[in-house]
Amino acid sequence: IAALRHADELLAQVDALRAARDDLAAWLTGAGFDVAESDANFILFGTFPDRHATWQALLDRGVLIREVGPVGWLRVSIGTPDEIEAFKTALKEVAR
Repeated sequence: IAALRHADELLAQVDALRAARDDLAAWLTGAGFDVAESDANFILFGTFPDRHATWQALLDRGVLIREVGPVGWLRVSIGTPDEIEAFKTALKEVAR
């Protein structure tokens, strides 16, 4: 019952996450990456000849994403706007 009292707020958060995911997917595509379709709170993107090196370079810049999925692909979860901007900045520094 308590959750039902907050249903509108929860649905608004889901909508915000979806919008952030879709915006980030569009940004990644515009930056030249392949992006897998996603209905989740994360995006698989690639491809990288050495995904571990890219993962490590992002980690060295304070950005933690996941090194999972198909070979050559990485996974980024949707975070706060500041976290997404930090990810974009770091990725621009290390990619390609």
